[in-house]
Amino acid sequence: MYNNYHKDPWLAVNLSMFFPGLGQFYAGNYLQGFLFFNGQILWLILTVWHIFAAKGNTVTGFICLGIATLFYFSSLIEAHLSVYKSRNDPNLEKIPRKHKNLWFAIFITRLLPGLGHLYLQKQTIGLLFLTASLIVLVIDDFYANFLLISPLITALTVYHLYLIYSRRHNNKRLLIIIMTTIIFILGVMVNYYPQWLEKRFDKFIIPSESMKPTLQVNDIVFVKKSPNYVPKMGDVVVFKPSENIKKADSDVSKYYIKRIIATPGNEVEIKQGRVYVNGTPIQEAYIAESPQYQLKSTIIPANHYLVLGDNRNDSFDSHIWGLLPKDVIVGQAYKIGWPPKRIQSLVINN
Repeated sequence: MYNNYHKDPWLAVNLSMFFPGLGQFYAGNYLQGFLFFNGQILWLILTVWHIFAAKGNTVTGFICLGIATLFYFSSLIEAHLSVYKSRNDPNLEKIPRKHKNLWFAIFITRLLPGLGHLYLQKQTIGLLFLTASLIVLVIDDFYANFLLISPLITALTVYHLYLIYSRRHNNKRLLIIIMTTIIFILGVMVNYYPQWLEKRFDKFIIPSESMKPTLQVNDIVFVKKSPNYVPKMGDVVVFKPSENIKKADSDVSKYYIKRIIATPGNEVEIKQGRVYVNGTPIQEAYIAESPQYQLKSTIIPANHYLVLGDNRNDSFDSHIWGLLPKDVIVGQAYKIGWPPKRIQSLVINN
């Protein structure tokens, strides 16, 4: 109890805001800190794996995300109570109103810059910070460069709180500098994470029956994007319309989805209801029915692919408009992520 007498419950909350368990370590509750820290890592790993992995279940991923969120807020509450109860001080307020608390001001500032200044009765500067932060939150949806501004405002606002706080203690300066630096770095990471994710993953809503029975209309498939992606036979790919497609149909879609049947250097032929690659008929358990058309023997040139829909006889694909150039391929559709009953991997292990 004596060791915790000078510790502040709202500093514990601020530490746990960075990551669950840190506030508990500060409070001296090492077991709880270990459980919160490692538990949050576990739930985040399960969330990411289930949502993004081909064999993961998207619904389970969202459940894990909900648990991780509850875990996070539970850590904040427990971190506060760990210090508050150990101090056993009748004059200590759970939410400091009579005696203004710097760490509580920083906590609400991290929620929305300006609130801490209003709490400390610095209305003018508080309203300025609050207005600026709200404006930036709106603008950064349209201008990517502004994604740096909101975490910068938060970090500067936190440091300014320290400067104007009436009971300054120089021994807090280093801690405040470290905290504001971490707030800025984490804020930038959080703001740019959606852009980073969008460059690597995308989702695509199936608009037609051309890929039945594998894909149904309104299935949401997850697409993995990579400049180094080399399509393999059997991969399901999303691509933009090539020049051949535009010539074949003036009413083109923004994106298409088909299966890779033949890759560069291979000879492909369709006859008698079978697809032959290098003279060997391929096994296609995924098709709706055998193709009722012929395709003369063709050797696939470099950087081109032959793609067909699984609904062979009702698909606008290579047998109509020709080969697909590699440069229009967006990425590999590797998983049906929604609806729940349809969740499954689209990856074929060759």
